[in-house]
Amino acid sequence: MIMKIMGFDIEIDINKDKTNILVIDDHKLFGSFCYNLNRKDTEKVVFIDNDKLVNIKDIIIFNDILSFNFNDKTIITKLYNKLSKSIISNVEIDNELKKYFMKISNILYDEIEYYNVDIDLNEEIDLVKYFKLAGIEFDNKYNNLIDKFIDILEIYSALYDQTMIFINVLSYFSNEEIREILKYITYKKISVLFLENSYNRSVYFENKYVIDDDFYDYIIHDDKS
Repeated sequence: MIMKIMGFDIEIDINKDKTNILVIDDHKLFGSFCYNLNRKDTEKVVFIDNDKLVNIKDIIIFNDILSFNFNDKTIITKLYNKLSKSIISNVEIDNELKKYFMKISNILYDEIEYYNVDIDLNEEIDLVKYFKLAGIEFDNKYNNLIDKFIDILEIYSALYDQTMIFINVLSYFSNEEIREILKYITYKKISVLFLENSYNRSVYFENKYVIDDDFYDYIIHDDKS
């Protein structure tokens, strides 16, 4: 996927097979770009994949990983729907669940017989409602930030499979931790762009794009060694 910024010739290749970073040195330009990115302003930033425009609303932008909540309603809804589809598509698991739900229904019918009134019991399985009842959610407790960050990558790549842009997160991590993160991204082939206001670390990025203080844009090919 290619990202183009109005007023600049540079084309940022957010490649699943490579590690990608865009550094915007000028603070005002960096702030303006982040603002337009969060506003989903298609006049200021454009995404293209296979010569087709990508809806900027499909790009996932992370501004704050410190207070990130895995159990946000949109994430949990996505999880429940994906789990439900996965179970229904597996005949063996689906039948197994129906068998156990039928046992529960029979127990409830036996209890209902004690009351001299008509009571309706819906035997259809609503998996999403069951997930809510069971309280299925992600663990939000972490001993360190890198584990949380890796889980963000894992969950979003599994549930959404969309390009992710992280704004100014690398300063939270050591060089060793950044290498671990990049290794994970490369292994999982996740489409990720790190957007930073400055970057002077010795960790190698395969695609490193820079817009300097003079608004000159260029690509740096770092030496892996």
